[in-house]
Amino acid sequence: MTTELHTTIAFLLNVATPISVITGFFKLISTINRYRRQTTLQIVMKYTERYERILDQFPEDALTARFDAQTRDLPPQSQQLRLGVLKYLNLCSEEYYLTKHGYLDESVWHIWEADLKRIIASPLLQREWPVLRTEFQAHEDFLHYVERVQAQYKTPNSAHA
Repeated sequence: MTTELHTTIAFLLNVATPISVITGFFKLISTINRYRRQTTLQIVMKYTERYERILDQFPEDALTARFDAQTRDLPPQSQQLRLGVLKYLNLCSEEYYLTKHGYLDESVWHIWEADLKRIIASPLLQREWPVLRTEFQAHEDFLHYVERVQAQYKTPNSAHA
C-alpha cells in the first residue's frame, strides 16, 4: 500500500506541476494586460485633461475654426491664439511620440488621430503652422507628419498667412 500511495502522489505531482505552471503563466499574462489597460486609461485621462485646459485658453472665436475646413472667416492672429495652437501641437507631438515608441495603444491613437488630422488640416492651423513649425524641428517625425497631413488637405485660405 505504501508503494501504491507513493506512486499515486508522484503521479499527482507530475500532473499538478505543469497545470500549476500553465495556470501561473495565464495569470501573469492577465495581470500584465490589466496593468497595460490601467496605464492606457491613466494616459488617456491625463491627456484629455490637458486638452481641455488648452481649449479653455483658446480665444472663443477660434474654437469652431479649429475644426472647420470650409471657414473663410478666420479669427485674427494673436499671441493667445498662437500659444493655444502651439500648446495643442505640443500635446499632439507627445501623443505621436508615445504611439510611435509603443507607449500608447494604437487603438487610442486612431481615435485621437482623426481629430488631430481635422485640426491640422483646418485653414486656421495651416495659417499658424509656418510660424510654429520651427518649434518642432527637434521632433522631425512629427513635423513631417503635420506637413503631410496639411499637404493632403491644402486649402486656399492658408495662402493668406
